[in-house]
Amino acid sequence: MFKKPKGTKDIYGSRQENRELVIKTLEAIASFYNFKKIDTPIFESVDLFKRSVGETSDIVSKEMYEFKDKKNREFVLKPEGTAGVIRAFVENKIFAESQPSKLFYLTPAFRYERPQKGRQRQFTQFGIELIGIKSPTADAEVIMLAYQILNSLEVPNFKLHINSLGDKETRDNYSNALKKYLSEYKEQLTEQSVKRLDINPLRILDDKIDGNKEFVKNSPKIQEFYTKETKDYFEKVKKLLEAANIEYEISPKLVRGLDYYSEIIFEFNSYSEVTGSQSAIIGGGRYDKLVKQFGGPELSGVGFGLGVERLVNEVENVREANKPYIDAYIVNMNDETTLATTSLAYMLRNAGFTIEHNLKVMKLNKAFDKASKEGAKFVIIFGKKEIQEGKIVVKNQITSEQESVDIMKIVEYLDERIEE
Repeated sequence: MFKKPKGTKDIYGSRQENRELVIKTLEAIASFYNFKKIDTPIFESVDLFKRSVGETSDIVSKEMYEFKDKKNREFVLKPEGTAGVIRAFVENKIFAESQPSKLFYLTPAFRYERPQKGRQRQFTQFGIELIGIKSPTADAEVIMLAYQILNSLEVPNFKLHINSLGDKETRDNYSNALKKYLSEYKEQLTEQSVKRLDINPLRILDDKIDGNKEFVKNSPKIQEFYTKETKDYFEKVKKLLEAANIEYEISPKLVRGLDYYSEIIFEFNSYSEVTGSQSAIIGGGRYDKLVKQFGGPELSGVGFGLGVERLVNEVENVREANKPYIDAYIVNMNDETTLATTSLAYMLRNAGFTIEHNLKVMKLNKAFDKASKEGAKFVIIFGKKEIQEGKIVVKNQITSEQESVDIMKIVEYLDERIEE
């Protein structure tokens, strides 16, 4: 027997229904904000991610699915969506159009990491990219969009964490101070953190091992190095969030796991009341240099990404798995009614109803059991007597009321009651 690869899942039943609900919500809210969908290839050049995400990031150093094609060119199954979108933005000269560009994506992504709840080796990433304008209003709008997603899906116990990595002057001064401080503890750092010390010491702050060590927690705070411009920009973003009644918490150690971020960064974390644990469900921020780094003009962008599977987990944690339902189940009780029941099913489907019927003759009690399992709101009974009289028997599965309905009025009958 063949088995699926480790870290992947087959999606069906109520899990698939919840997934489709999440995806429809994501795409609808993106459209409310006038974001347009963009699709990029499932694989890209390895160098694309080394340059954008950063060679010392966990994604590039540990988690990428790399391969060579028949011409010995190095590719990778994309581990995240932003780099591919910016590559497409530059390559297709989307920057030459009226700016800003408001783009969203929904894509398979791949990371070789230890499978656990909420983490898979193949997952679906949804993301927003607002490119071509740098303003606190743009940052706030992207955060508001993320906030609206979680509210619309009724995700409980989530909290917004924000921070600012500041402008170039802020980051340079802070990086130097952090490097000097952490160098005194070099022997206590992991090999990965020692590499990061020279390239991007900020990444040590969110390292899974070193980030929890006391001397790292006591390291200098980036707020101590903010320029006036950074302070003013950050204040404007906070005021916009407050005006929208969006609560937030400032998290000085929040740096995000990708090297391309600058200025505003944010995470939405979900909290479990049972275990007291927390996990990031949405994360993003501003990037000033990525477009230019990929060969385009000097344009800033802001965006976020989320794993659809994690969001589905959140939805399933607070809801009974959405029971599939159909509008009506038509019972075919004998061979003589097969033609009539099949024709009625076709007519009602054309009228916009979700209809199921037994494809083989079935006893009435078994048909009712099947209708209940399918979540049918109504059961339509169509026997020889009903055919002769031009009527059908309709049973409301919720109220158990049963009525004889003129077959020519069944569409109108269901329309009125399904809306209820």
